[in-house]
Amino acid sequence: MSRLSIWPNLQIRTKITLPFLLLFSVTIFGMLVLTITFFGSQYDQQFSRETKQWIETIQRTQYIEEPNKVKQAYQCEVVVFGGDNTLNGTTLIELADLDWLDLKLIFNLQSVRQQLQKQNHPVINNIRLSGTIYKAVYIQQSLNRIYCLLRPMNHVEEAKKQTVQMTFIIASFGFLLVVTISSLIGKHFTRPIDRLVAFTKQVSGGDLEGQCEVFRHDEVGELTKAFNLMTKELRESRRSILNAEKLTTIHQMSTAFAHEVRNPLSSIRMLTQITLEKISDTSVQQSMSKILDEIERIEVIVGGWMDLARPTKLDRTMTDLNLIVNDVLKLMTANLSHHHIKIEKDLAIELPMISIDADKIKQVMINLILNAMQAMPKGGKLHLTTCESEKFVEAKVSDTGLGMNSKTMGRIFDPFFTTKSSGIGLGLSTCQQLVEQHLGQITVDSVIEQGTIITIKLPNL
Repeated sequence: MSRLSIWPNLQIRTKITLPFLLLFSVTIFGMLVLTITFFGSQYDQQFSRETKQWIETIQRTQYIEEPNKVKQAYQCEVVVFGGDNTLNGTTLIELADLDWLDLKLIFNLQSVRQQLQKQNHPVINNIRLSGTIYKAVYIQQSLNRIYCLLRPMNHVEEAKKQTVQMTFIIASFGFLLVVTISSLIGKHFTRPIDRLVAFTKQVSGGDLEGQCEVFRHDEVGELTKAFNLMTKELRESRRSILNAEKLTTIHQMSTAFAHEVRNPLSSIRMLTQITLEKISDTSVQQSMSKILDEIERIEVIVGGWMDLARPTKLDRTMTDLNLIVNDVLKLMTANLSHHHIKIEKDLAIELPMISIDADKIKQVMINLILNAMQAMPKGGKLHLTTCESEKFVEAKVSDTGLGMNSKTMGRIFDPFFTTKSSGIGLGLSTCQQLVEQHLGQITVDSVIEQGTIITIKLPNL
């Protein structure tokens, strides 16, 4: 597999971290080479200048004829070559055992003589003897002799070695630091992407109820918001399809019930009422009354199913939404007071007239207020608000009841979904259907133990 084909398969975190590491490695290696080269060059130049000054001092003080004193004073070695490049004298005992041809090559005498003939100042170079590196300074003497001062460079090499070691330690520490920092930077950039990838897997598995948290406001944050919006639309689309399927089922069931249940129920009701009138036994009368109540409950359920499934025709008139709210409150004030619920109104002044079916919207408001009342079993506050927004006239029903969690909020408009011990879960489904028939919107916002706000938006046509 080629390098180009490997790169696209790397994780984003690796793609972020790797360039930092490569850049730092190249930089550190370059600095290491430059540091060693610069140090060596500067120290060598300084060493050469000092050695050259020493030999000039030796010449002025006439110590040049006394090699042992030079060695004792400067800790240096002295070698003197004759005009024929033979060894005339030295403080290095081991040189006496070497052949003069070897010495000529080691000290590079032929090249040194040529340079001394061309210049009036000493010649300086480095030589190695018995494993020791020396800084060699050559000067021309009488009778074509060459005087060579050898200064050991062991401490210079040790300093270079320590410099390399220290530079390597600093480079290693810096490399680890860059690895850590780049890894943290990579995590900082890729953590939201990792969350988004995990969320996409969750969505692909069929779970559309969640939302991916948005922690940032950059491109990744915008991508997360867009994906959340797409998930929300997909969830609503799936819910609409399921609701349509449920409504189709309800329509079929309600039609069957209308033919197969209502007629027998009517007969049972009539016979029960006749029996109730003829029987004087109180306990039997109570039983008959319960039968009538249950028959009425069954008829209400079947009627609710038929109303939900039956396509309704809107009888639109130009209506003031405030009037509908006030009419509904007149009907329900006594019931709300009985449940110790305080009513608060904040109705907008000069609310524009809108084209709606007043009876259907009144039905929606009654259902919403009944739900709010049931959510406040120990009493509370019911707040009704109307206002005008862009292209809509809004009505809000707020309560201080039990509230709902996000999972419940996501399903309250589903047919047959209910959290109550009684009821069949068609009230809010009917509300949503009626509002959407008006080309409007209905939304819910709730907090556990704080209450619920349901908003209906009707187009200002």
